[in-house]
Amino acid sequence: MTEATTVATKGALHGFRVLDLSRVVSGPMAAVVLADQGADVIKVEAPGWGDGIRYLGASRNGLSAIFSMINRNKRSLAVNLKHPQGAALIRILVQSADVVLQNYRPGKIEKLGLGYADLAAINPNLVYCSINGMGEVGPYAEQKVYDYVIQGLTGATDAQAERGAPPAMVRSIIYDKVTALMAGQSITAALLARERGAGGQHVRVSMLDVGLYFNWPDLMWNYSFLGPNVEYAGDLADNYAVNQTADGAIVSHHLGADTSPYTTAQLLEILSHNDIPVGRANKRDEVCDDPQVLANGMLEISDHPRGGAMRLPKPPARFSKTPYSQRHQSPEIGQHTVEILSEIGLSFEDMQALAREGVIA
Repeated sequence: MTEATTVATKGALHGFRVLDLSRVVSGPMAAVVLADQGADVIKVEAPGWGDGIRYLGASRNGLSAIFSMINRNKRSLAVNLKHPQGAALIRILVQSADVVLQNYRPGKIEKLGLGYADLAAINPNLVYCSINGMGEVGPYAEQKVYDYVIQGLTGATDAQAERGAPPAMVRSIIYDKVTALMAGQSITAALLARERGAGGQHVRVSMLDVGLYFNWPDLMWNYSFLGPNVEYAGDLADNYAVNQTADGAIVSHHLGADTSPYTTAQLLEILSHNDIPVGRANKRDEVCDDPQVLANGMLEISDHPRGGAMRLPKPPARFSKTPYSQRHQSPEIGQHTVEILSEIGLSFEDMQALAREGVIA
């Protein structure tokens, strides 16, 4: 099988190795973008407990839905990074890695000897991506950050408020997820630059910076022009509304009329016939059966060894020559420890000794 054939059957990023040292959402979701596109992603977790996102939200048999999606197509290596021998194992793996991804607070991973300078000295061609909450300098840099903090700082909570009402949260971890997508794209761009001769580099992505970038085109357009003679405008979303129907709701432009006597189907037909953008306001339990969702074939059902039958989305980018395939489900903690350490030459006796010391599991 030629290299081109292998890439075509195994994904656009087949042949690239990623060490995912990140946790929770922003890092793991960035890494799953790469994994879904064929990269060999090694998820490094603490022995025993693993990534805390394993225990969040809806679950079955101890498997959480969110963990399953953002950690599929990865191999799990259980290593205690706080143990000197654990950090040493990562430094050995870095020799053959293309990417390291981490989302520790600034300065934390450097104390483990796994910062960019430490690892670039071992592998100058390494693309090292650091995700953090606020940036690496400034009054908030060392603060622990979750999505809701970024919602507040970037004005998103203000934008959700009705006029004169108090701020309100977006009911989704939107900035965790958009930071993940930005990081995944930035890593791929750095790999492309490396292929063109730029060598390895440090890519820094902060949730605050991504939140500002994401909000600016519409939520912040009144703050773009400096000086006089600015024609200010309301929010773009002010043009749209949820309109109640006799049997549900639709989303469209403000119609300026009582829509409640009409059924959803009637309004969809009338408005679409007149080329007015309109859609059904699906309840969450209706989304999977929407006819357009079904036509797109975006959702797939597969069996997880622990969680059983699951319905999860495929990656939204569709490649004509390097299509997506699910190679394996999200792993158990340390499921691939022996396999991965064997690849760097450790014997089973070596691994037993490390396990006795609490270095691996």
